[in-house]
Amino acid sequence: MKRFFAQVAVCVLACVTGGAAANALPPEPKDWEGQIKLYAWASALQTKVETRGTETTIDESFFDILDDLGWAVMGGVEGRYKRGLVMVDFLGMQVAASEDSNVNTFPFQPPGGGDGLLTAGPVDASTRLTTWMVDTKFGFRALSLPMSKLTGSAEQDDDLRRFDFDLLAGFRVWNVTSKVHVGVDPASLTVGGAPVSLPGILPGLDFGDISLPGPLVGGGSQTVEDTVDWLDPIVGFRVSGDVTKRISLFALGDIGGWGVGTASDLTWQGMIGGSFDLSERWSLTAAYRALGVNRDTAIRNTILYGPQFGAVFRF
Repeated sequence: MKRFFAQVAVCVLACVTGGAAANALPPEPKDWEGQIKLYAWASALQTKVETRGTETTIDESFFDILDDLGWAVMGGVEGRYKRGLVMVDFLGMQVAASEDSNVNTFPFQPPGGGDGLLTAGPVDASTRLTTWMVDTKFGFRALSLPMSKLTGSAEQDDDLRRFDFDLLAGFRVWNVTSKVHVGVDPASLTVGGAPVSLPGILPGLDFGDISLPGPLVGGGSQTVEDTVDWLDPIVGFRVSGDVTKRISLFALGDIGGWGVGTASDLTWQGMIGGSFDLSERWSLTAAYRALGVNRDTAIRNTILYGPQFGAVFRF
């Protein structure tokens, strides 16, 4: 009988210690999860807008854009099943800006010869830029570990903190509509100090923030509108880690375009920030984000950059 009770005690002890050891490991993450994101991006904008030969420069801080902003919509969704990810981010905004230049004098050699001076301007230009961007990425969670393994701390059964590293690939679709109205005072030409008639063909001129095609240099007004859309292939990564049970940090980066087909010469994005869990379902996020794109037509050397604040609903 004593031997029987001893065997039972050993079995019970083994079960207890084995269960405790199992409970000491952090629970495995859920097989699937989804997120809906709404955010406001307080971005500044630098871009050169090219519309049928007329090029205008927009260089505005966030507070300038607030005055010139017509409307904006921003948000995204994300889904994960085991290690597979789908991320969609969308942005739409319309900005109207005005630029003007003083009278400028340019050296010019008329067809009849001689050294002439072409006086043109002033120039007034108003630009309305409507931009839609949809960023779709597919990902693979290459690494997912309990934070305790990275920090070397003791594993606890109630510690749900994790470190994740995701590899991403996808495409960024752009649709850009630019409408530019330009007004130019009549130009004049002098050769040797004497006024002469303007030739029928004039060169395009750069007035700083405004560049005009030849037909407009002589004077007049014109309103032109153009819509361009294209798709940029992109690759990137995302890394995130839970600092505490409520606070986590993340960073995301991608690059693409490469002039493939009608794609941009280059597009890139970088973002770093953190989130605070209000509850199991809701979080607040804050980040600094920069997005760039360079293309021969529509928009050149464009950068959106600034802080971003949002809310996330998880399900």
